[in-house]
Amino acid sequence: MKKIILIVLSLTCFFAGIVSFGFLTMRNRDILGEYYAKSSVNVEINKQYARNIAIAVETSPNPCSYWMSPTSAGDNNTQNVIMSVKIPLKRPYWNPAIQIPEEYADQALDNIDNIAMFVGNKVFYFSREEARNFNRQNNNGYTLFYLPGVFYEKSFVFKNWVNYYGDINLGVKALTSFFLYPARFAFSWFFLILLLLLNKKSIAKFYSRALQNNKLLPGIILGLIIIAGFVLRWNGYTRHSGWTDEIYSAVSAGNPNLSFINTFDDSGNPPFYFIALRYWFKIFGWTENAGTMFSVVLGTGAIVVLYLLVKQFIGKKAALCAAFFTAVSGFAIGYSQEMRVYILKMFLVPLVALSFLNLLKNMSVKNAILYLLPSLCIVNSHYYGILFIMANYLFYIFFSIYRRAWNGKKFAAFTVVNVIIAVSFLPFFLYMLLYRQYNFTREFVPTIGHSFLFGVIIVFAVSAIVFKKTIINKIKDAGTQKPEQLLFTVYCLIIPAFIFTLSYVISFFKPMITFRYLWPINAPFFFALAGILVVFVSSYKNNKKLKLAAPALIYMFAVGLNGIIPDIPSGGTEGYKEARSYIAADAAAHPNLKSVMLEDTRQNAAYYGFEALPAYSDNERYDVLYVLNNIFHMHEIEMYENMRRKNIGADDLLKVYFDYDYPRADGGMVFKKYNRDKEL
Repeated sequence: MKKIILIVLSLTCFFAGIVSFGFLTMRNRDILGEYYAKSSVNVEINKQYARNIAIAVETSPNPCSYWMSPTSAGDNNTQNVIMSVKIPLKRPYWNPAIQIPEEYADQALDNIDNIAMFVGNKVFYFSREEARNFNRQNNNGYTLFYLPGVFYEKSFVFKNWVNYYGDINLGVKALTSFFLYPARFAFSWFFLILLLLLNKKSIAKFYSRALQNNKLLPGIILGLIIIAGFVLRWNGYTRHSGWTDEIYSAVSAGNPNLSFINTFDDSGNPPFYFIALRYWFKIFGWTENAGTMFSVVLGTGAIVVLYLLVKQFIGKKAALCAAFFTAVSGFAIGYSQEMRVYILKMFLVPLVALSFLNLLKNMSVKNAILYLLPSLCIVNSHYYGILFIMANYLFYIFFSIYRRAWNGKKFAAFTVVNVIIAVSFLPFFLYMLLYRQYNFTREFVPTIGHSFLFGVIIVFAVSAIVFKKTIINKIKDAGTQKPEQLLFTVYCLIIPAFIFTLSYVISFFKPMITFRYLWPINAPFFFALAGILVVFVSSYKNNKKLKLAAPALIYMFAVGLNGIIPDIPSGGTEGYKEARSYIAADAAAHPNLKSVMLEDTRQNAAYYGFEALPAYSDNERYDVLYVLNNIFHMHEIEMYENMRRKNIGADDLLKVYFDYDYPRADGGMVFKKYNRDKEL
């Protein structure tokens, strides 16, 4: 083929692929995930004019209007009411406006106290004075008052979209969907494959040259994997407000402004993570962005440490595959965007495994210390880490007996190391047991599903032992003959089996294990096994079909690890930031009124950078009362009981909705109450 024709065809495929990719991205919004922000609008207005009010937005191809309804009935003494509506769009919109019948639009505008629009976790608050300066337009018997400057994120491409998470988010989500759902992007894949076929000779030359400099290529690939993993974790890492446990991590246990003993106050988690978070806050500032970035960094670091582990015992190819699986795993990404301990476990597991296997080969003081340090960290980060240390202890006994290499002195030395690790957990354990009187019990009993999973893992582990000789012969036939490879493969199979066995048995006597939280411990071993399998298949000499199947295996693992195992929520449910933002803005807009909060938590307000309102006290006069219960107690029924105990009437409560999709009926809202004795 002549060079000029090849260039023309290649450019045609390239641009056709780009155009089809852009078109299909817009057509496949349902698989992009979090493509648009949730939105809702609340208008506080005099009841006399609270009728026929809507929020109008411009969309493609036609504009839409959503009629607003009151959030509470109130009573005869209630002067104001809050009109609210969710904007249920899964497509972009722009130019939001309050739509009021033209015949009484001016009077209604004069009687609006405030407008609060929630876009994602952002709050856009407009006071009475600001609302009077809105641009207006009459249209079909209605007057539209346009809300200025409302957007989630400014865009280089779509500058006027309100509910848009940004160009970078669009690119990351679209590329991820492109690889995970090829059938949805069939035209783009067609042009990509055609482009590769047209240039296969050039690609082959480039690949052969890259192989000649083999020392550099793995580093480049690893760098790309790490960058991709970081981008996937960084994208949207503070898009949602932290959920209850995350707020607890930041405001109570990991708060650098409180006493050190607070790091011991989380009943389910020992203090090491909170100590680390505490000092991270001291260095980078006590903010939501800084705290969540700590998890992003740990999640990216988990890619690197697993690569180092697999590389030492299997080789670079398997290590790169394992790193890739970790980088694109949906639940690994979710844990990396959550200000909780679970991603720290995933980071520490490869370090503990690496030091343990080195200790298994050479029982020296240096290796014992190197095993002791990360083990101390993991058992004092989460008590499930003890299961991992116990599994290593059992593996040491099993390995020594199986290899007929039992040594009493080495076993005693290893036992001493494990005793030190166990003793390090005692301060937290005794503090919880004796002082906090926590019994380490969860509402969990093993089900049939857990029994099935337990059985599958045991079958794989036993098979690794029974078919040991066959595995060794296959490994030799594939050209890999290091004995450490078999040891590491068996270790990756048996350790999860030991961990699940221990947790499964314990749960019958003490329901303290939540199996979802075992994934951060076991996931690195599953990723490592996936990498080993792919490399084994691709390097198997006697079957070219299996070698060709390796890329397909990589793809299937990537899809499976994203689709089969559910993502971690990583925030986005309770919405404390939205609630605090509204309360702060509304109180600031009414400086002439005395605003107080019921059961105010000053640290929660300070964490988001807001000045805490005075807490309500009995028999003290107030003008406006805000109710947002403390974390772990955000239940409407409990709130009403608390108000009754304080002789506060609840009939005239106003409700401000900021999240209509909140899983509980009493969440996603702020309660506001005017003192009836105050002339408003």
